Amino acid sequence: MSTNNAKRIAETAAEATPEPPTARQLVTHAVKCAIPMIGFGFMDNTIMIHAGHYIDCTLGVKFSLSTLAAAGIGQIFSGIGGVVFGDTLEAVFREASGGTVHKHKLSAAQKLMRSSRIAGLVGGIIGVSFGCTLGLVNLFFVDEQKANMLKLQALEDGQEFEFEVEIDNTINPGLTTVLVRGPDIDGVLASITATLASHGCSIVKLDAGLRGGDGVADTSLHNLLSQTPTTVLEDKFIIRNRATGRAVDNDDLDDLARVILAAAKDPLNAHSLKGQIESLEIENMALAERVLMLQNNLEDRQIKIVKDGEDDKGKE
Repeated sequence: MSTNNAKRIAETAAEATPEPPTARQLVTHAVKCAIPMIGFGFMDNTIMIHAGHYIDCTLGVKFSLSTLAAAGIGQIFSGIGGVVFGDTLEAVFREASGGTVHKHKLSAAQKLMRSSRIAGLVGGIIGVSFGCTLGLVNLFFVDEQKANMLKLQALEDGQEFEFEVEIDNTINPGLTTVLVRGPDIDGVLASITATLASHGCSIVKLDAGLRGGDGVADTSLHNLLSQTPTTVLEDKFIIRNRATGRAVDNDDLDDLARVILAAAKDPLNAHSLKGQIESLEIENMALAERVLMLQNNLEDRQIKIVKDGEDDKGKE
């Protein structure tokens, strides 16, 4: 009996103070923790990107949600997918890892040791980071401009008339002040800025923001997430003529106001039109060079010169 008791005491003592895991065991444990997290990270980003894009093109268009809000809702579905399929993915990847993981398996007591916990944490971080990076490949399969186009097409017919443009040469001496008010639509600021640059204007100062119906800055959660007619865009540009360094000439203010209003109403079409114009200008230059070359060749063929005392030389 004493011998059996001694053996039991020795076994209990060995279990109480387990042998520290070897470096190979720690690496294997890190890999074991990383493998399922690769699949989880890939699935998480895949669901979020596609769900967020679908929501942006449907609910985002209907309720004027911003792209960031649509991505946040997509993350909800991504989290649900992780809860539903997390255990299944973990089982599949661990089974696929084969005997290497089980060959260097840690005991329950060794898993509780600090070195094992750190190895598992590092492996999980590396695995989920790699999986999320792989998940970014899904960006190549979504049309990022589709939602913007649908949102512009969903604008009410009368909403384009809500834009207002004010131009004043008296507020800032030597400078022109442009104030644009209207619905907050993606691309308006970029379109107006490009229009000002193409018309020879330099922007000295820009103050962009959202205003509520009472003219006070609106920072409510609803208006931060949505683009409703109750919140209007109010952009203030202080500009000058690039050539003269002074305010835009009074005679040119009306034309400038009209092009700014056109750019504000349809920013995407304005950018598209500008690109088409640039492309046509390049094609036109190439055609002009080709016509000039053909004209020179034709003239050369029409001229024949015979000089005294020399053989006939002609160009046909």
